[in-house]
Amino acid sequence: MAEGVYLLDAWQFGRPGTGGVYLLSGAEAALVESGTSLAAPRILAGLEEVGIPREAVHWIFVTHVHLDHAGGAGALVQELPRARVVVHPRGAKHLADPTKLVASVKQAVGNRFPLYGEAIPIPTGRLHPARDGERFTVGAHSLRAVFSPGHAPHHLCFFEEVKGLLFTGDAAGLYLGDRLIPATPPPSFDLELSLATLARLSALSPKALCYTHFGLRPGGEGLAEYGKLLRWWVQLVEERRTEEAVLAELARQGWPVEDERVREDLLMSVRGVLMYLDRREAEGT
Repeated sequence: MAEGVYLLDAWQFGRPGTGGVYLLSGAEAALVESGTSLAAPRILAGLEEVGIPREAVHWIFVTHVHLDHAGGAGALVQELPRARVVVHPRGAKHLADPTKLVASVKQAVGNRFPLYGEAIPIPTGRLHPARDGERFTVGAHSLRAVFSPGHAPHHLCFFEEVKGLLFTGDAAGLYLGDRLIPATPPPSFDLELSLATLARLSALSPKALCYTHFGLRPGGEGLAEYGKLLRWWVQLVEERRTEEAVLAELARQGWPVEDERVREDLLMSVRGVLMYLDRREAEGT
């Protein structure tokens, strides 16, 4: 992706180009994201292919605890003896004891749950709850943790300040097949927080966006583009109110709703917006 930065394809849900893990290489190395536990053998093989010894990996930076981003961290720390997992303080307890997290994921994804693997508990001594703005030096790389709620209240982005790379997690949506896709899953999507996060990330003036789903996109224009998409998306769901009606409208507009990886994410994102709208109505806003 850039000098000393690799993208390892995690083959998320058995498909290439859907979910990735970034590797920051050097005498000290780090991973950004872990993928699901099913991806752990691929990640370890990727380290070997690049020539990074397992003991050289000092950090695993996870943007949030959803299983497609952090589910494999427990499996990886068992194989990476020096690695600690950097996570939002609100997410740390769910990696130490993933019982509630797993139950939430099962409810959100239904019969797709086996594709998410398992969540192995991580000893608290191997967890590092990050502070907002905290900097981490990894060899020639310097990463700043940026609290970025909206997709989830425990979401972090990581800004590689030397090269200007912003690891966006899901805060800036999904980028699949050169198309931005909304990432507004239940239970905690919040439009206002998401838009505030996008403004904060834009102020960093990133030179490129590194999407977990999937790959590098030069420039920071995708942040403003995603803000416009989110506003439109929430309005569409508010007008149509059902998954079927939203997908029908998207199909009419030429969205790839027959692509299984896109369709399932869209359905989950519709449900997340409906929950957000219900909360907003209950609060009288």
